[in-house]
Amino acid sequence: MGIRKVIESIVFAGMKTGSERPDPLYVSNRTFVQKAAFAAVIGIPCLVVAALMVAAMTNVFQRKPAAAQIDPTPAETAAKMLPDVNQIKVDTNHDLEVIEVHVDRSGKPAVAGAVRNNTNHMIHDAEIVFDLSDINGSQLGGVKQELRNIMPHLRTDFRLPVAQANAVFVLVREVKVD
Repeated sequence: MGIRKVIESIVFAGMKTGSERPDPLYVSNRTFVQKAAFAAVIGIPCLVVAALMVAAMTNVFQRKPAAAQIDPTPAETAAKMLPDVNQIKVDTNHDLEVIEVHVDRSGKPAVAGAVRNNTNHMIHDAEIVFDLSDINGSQLGGVKQELRNIMPHLRTDFRLPVAQANAVFVLVREVKVD
């Protein structure tokens, strides 16, 4: 057997001419039903994908825009959420009024401010609780200032050193008068 025959036997392996192949997957040996079933298995999913792509590109799946809604005013929203808000009465103490409060950074950080006694008599003991927060609004803690012998209708200044060195904002949480 020559070298040519060896190469042809490798290259043309399984390619006998003039005889039918017993292999059922060989295209020419399939019946028409087998060929049609194969075409359907490949063709139907392709047609479905193509139909979905056409439907998507023609906006078949888009929802129709809802009718334009007018946003309720803040008063209408409040009326829905709190229907009896006008009947709510919050008792507040106006005897002692915090008229100014801030974080003082001149030197060691401190809460500084002023209060006014709005009564006709001396307030012997008062306590004010403040919330401190940083530049981002994160709460750092609370501090308490006690005041004594506040004269009527006068402004009284106070200064309370704080340990929170990064405090920027101060809010009045509570005012107690004894």
